[in-house]
Amino acid sequence: MEKYNVIIVGAGPCGYFCAYELIKKKPDLKVLLIDKGHSITQRHCPVLEHKIEHCPRNPNGHNECYPACSITNGFGGAGAFSDGKFIISTEYGGWLGDYIGEDKLIEFIDYEDKINLSYGATAETTDPYTDEVKRIEQKAMGAGLKLLHSKVRHLGTEENLKILKLIYDDLEKSIEMRFKTSVKDLILENGAAKGVVLDTGEKLYADNVVLGVGRQGSKWLNDLFYDYNIPMKQNRVDLGVRVECPNVIMEEINKNLYEGKFIFRASNDLLVRTFCSNPGGQVVMENYEGVVNVNGHAYKDPSLHSDNTNFALLVTHHFREPFNKPDEYAKRISELANQLACGSVLVQSYGDLKKGRRSTEKRIRECFTKPTLKEAIPGDLSLCLPYRTLQCIIEMIEALDHITPGIATDHTLLYGVEAKYYSAHPEINNTLEVKNVKNLYVGGDGAGLTRGLAQAGASGIYIARQIIGD
Repeated sequence: MEKYNVIIVGAGPCGYFCAYELIKKKPDLKVLLIDKGHSITQRHCPVLEHKIEHCPRNPNGHNECYPACSITNGFGGAGAFSDGKFIISTEYGGWLGDYIGEDKLIEFIDYEDKINLSYGATAETTDPYTDEVKRIEQKAMGAGLKLLHSKVRHLGTEENLKILKLIYDDLEKSIEMRFKTSVKDLILENGAAKGVVLDTGEKLYADNVVLGVGRQGSKWLNDLFYDYNIPMKQNRVDLGVRVECPNVIMEEINKNLYEGKFIFRASNDLLVRTFCSNPGGQVVMENYEGVVNVNGHAYKDPSLHSDNTNFALLVTHHFREPFNKPDEYAKRISELANQLACGSVLVQSYGDLKKGRRSTEKRIRECFTKPTLKEAIPGDLSLCLPYRTLQCIIEMIEALDHITPGIATDHTLLYGVEAKYYSAHPEINNTLEVKNVKNLYVGGDGAGLTRGLAQAGASGIYIARQIIGD
């Protein structure tokens, strides 16, 4: 019978940092890391690499990335192909501090940051408290916007991948890793986790099981816990668009903050926020459980920069009981956008949106902003996004125009749909162990505890410390 000290499901930041910390503290531990995607050396996206619209099929009829999309699955998780913004702050990025305390959280984020530095991360960070930033904050407050402060270490897509490959090489020497492998079930006995069951039927046993399945695994986690009557709670989802404009419009923000995090309360009382800004970046597509959403990234290498900056504008929607499927709601809206775009994503100029007309190829060509996502189909976002969501987006863009003059011109591009799916929150204690199930731990975005690289990785390190009693 195969027996491990720890089985970790999910090789994103929560998973690989958990494995890293376990082996660093106790090298003799027998650790297994499982992911349904590919290893970091095998992860690639044919759509991005070959500038094609759809993932090609292999001779067996599967997508080339089979069994899971390489943009969001595999070693490194969904953040592997991101622009690698490491947020050294507790002000945003999740809710892990609610369980372990803000002081402990920043301690783990700093520790995680030092690990990245040891693998070659850039020493450069943004300073969120300069005189220039204070002036930006003052203008933001005058427009009804709140600026969130954080120190950001921008790794860049290519540097992020290099760091992940080096961590992968070190882990490969010390632990067992299985990729293209899906977990179907847990082995629970007498109120304790004893291992996992693979989709092949193979049973693997362990003293401890860690579930760090990421946003892609949130539905799987929710369904699994529902079967075992483990209480879950989820009532929110973020819906919106990715905004693209020339770098010159965002120059002050890009230079002094790199990523300006702003929040805004719209007239309909919904909360709107900017997210994942990418100076000199590219707008990209990502596959979420068969739905194509929009995202963005940026390289560290200036030679790979575009002339544009892109960022997300997201509207937070909270739902009341009895409705408890906000992710499914967002997926349906995304599916509708995909239908309108014939399997791709929509792009519309801000001018066309305000005029109440769909964008055409001719009008997109005539925009001063040249789209970096060539596969996007000109269309009408009002045919898929709810009225209140669009109302919030328009009000936010007009408010941003006070601190970034030019963002509210007719030539700004909006891509849709961008959605951030939040995992249901299981009932856990302060060790991140599931209540009423011993030796079963959850962490990262998939458990609804975090929202980004830093806190996800910190949750994995924290879990490792709980398992080894450090």
